[in-house]
Amino acid sequence: MKQSTIKPTSPRVKSNVKMINSYPAILESIAEGIVVIGLDRRIIFVNRMAKDLIGLKDESFEGRLCSDVIRTDLCKEGCPFDSNNVEGSCASYFMNINLYNDNNASIPLCLNVAPMHNDEGEMVGIIENFRPMSEAVRVIESLKKSNVILAQEKGKVDSIIESLADGVFTVDSKLRITSFNKGMENITGLRESEVMGSTCEEILSADNCPDNCPFSHTLKRGYGLANITERIVRKNGETVPVLMSTAFLKESTGEIELIATVRDASELEKLKKEINDRFRFSNIIGKSSRMQQIFELIETLADTDCSILIEGESGTGKELVSRAIHHESNRRGSPFVKVNCSAIVEGLFESELFGHVKGSFTGAIKDRIGKFELADGGTIFLDEIADMPLSLQPKLLRVLQDMEFERVGDNRTRKVDVRIVAATNKNLKDEIKAKRFREDLYYRLCVVPIVMPSLRERREDIPLLIDHFIGKCNMKISNRTSIAGVTPQVLSALLDYEWPGNVRELENAIEHACIRSKSDRIELDALPVSITGMQAKRVPTPEINDRPENVDELEKHLIEELMKRHKGNRNKVAKDLGLSRTTLWRRLREAN
Repeated sequence: MKQSTIKPTSPRVKSNVKMINSYPAILESIAEGIVVIGLDRRIIFVNRMAKDLIGLKDESFEGRLCSDVIRTDLCKEGCPFDSNNVEGSCASYFMNINLYNDNNASIPLCLNVAPMHNDEGEMVGIIENFRPMSEAVRVIESLKKSNVILAQEKGKVDSIIESLADGVFTVDSKLRITSFNKGMENITGLRESEVMGSTCEEILSADNCPDNCPFSHTLKRGYGLANITERIVRKNGETVPVLMSTAFLKESTGEIELIATVRDASELEKLKKEINDRFRFSNIIGKSSRMQQIFELIETLADTDCSILIEGESGTGKELVSRAIHHESNRRGSPFVKVNCSAIVEGLFESELFGHVKGSFTGAIKDRIGKFELADGGTIFLDEIADMPLSLQPKLLRVLQDMEFERVGDNRTRKVDVRIVAATNKNLKDEIKAKRFREDLYYRLCVVPIVMPSLRERREDIPLLIDHFIGKCNMKISNRTSIAGVTPQVLSALLDYEWPGNVRELENAIEHACIRSKSDRIELDALPVSITGMQAKRVPTPEINDRPENVDELEKHLIEELMKRHKGNRNKVAKDLGLSRTTLWRRLREAN
């Protein structure tokens, strides 16, 4: 740093130094690096987090020049003491400042610098708080990174609290606001003078007020809550998503006081939506390579009218794909008609598809329009096509070839413009060999085949599907606490299960568990017995008691444990996870 032009420390400054040193517990409880420097550029205080980041030993550094202890990119140029604005406001250096430890290795930081004033308003030094950039990156990638509780005790040093970017406010036992920092003013648009003495519900109008108030839970349970998703209302009426954490403040007077830290989650929510949209296509969810290929194929087929055959086990989402094909095509404004071939009585099949005229058979008391006419201009989805009677298959073949047919009992030929999408859970080639399905019809239907993977073949999509189905259940189930997610044990059980019913079975299992759940996270005993009873049929799962609850971190931990178990054999790890070697290799690369 350059030579300071600021006058030496005065007795009044030394007094404020003593004030800061009288609250080490508060400074140590903040989960960020905190360094307090006097006007003489000598260190007043360094908390444990900062020492760990810098690589300092347990010796005392108070009184030493900051440039002898802390080396950052700002020391060469941009020293906060040399700034004309140092006495006026905070300065933030986000993800572009390097800290150098004793080994001269650089650590990228998110750095915040703010002036510190005494009771008379005089500047007595600066406060630097910083965290490694890697932590911020993890926040962006996981989108659910735990919010750091800035203080477990009530802060008595207002200058330190005011320097923090997050919102911090305190309430008394009746939930009346007793303090409101600059961060809260920025988030809400309200001044501290406007909110003092009001209840937090009156000021914030949050989603969880009053039924699931985090403060009420804190008072009832005796401990704080972390990372509660809230939406609060700004002064201008705008709704803002935030992450809120609560904690008790210990008062010497014995009075109860609570503290909350609030982080604006607008950018995180925007990123989460962008990522979710990337893994969602017309209500189909999947980030696996197999599902991404199907998404691309649907887009490719959007501008064509060719017939499509969707093959796959029951519950894999064949109807969703057929609807997506229709929605993405230029036929989206015309009807989408579904026909379940396995649910039609054989004698009524022709009438169901092509219609009939009055008197054509017993019970035909009036003319009836068939499904193909109803779908004119749009798409007809023939589900379970393998169950279509062999006698009717030539008539379907004619529609595919010429787009014309006659109603039952009518000689008039009718023309239609229909796109045909068929689906089956049977192997049609086996049906052809058994002479239950016409080979020429098969090739007419299967112009473009789409093979839906079973859930066993795309296990990496299970966490996404779990979140999606929990969200659906939360909208259905009222008058109870929303389900926030699943425990690590539940995720492990769901990843291990064979899923004979595929995605449909998973949705039913999650709805079953949401109904039975007694807390805001689904526990193992809430799952259907059919799932928990089949865990032992697969490879034993690694111990998960210490695993994090974030979905991405859980996946990463599971892969790491299996790599250890199989001594780095990727073939065995990929087999256990139901992934391809390519997908596993990509996961390992992302984890590093």
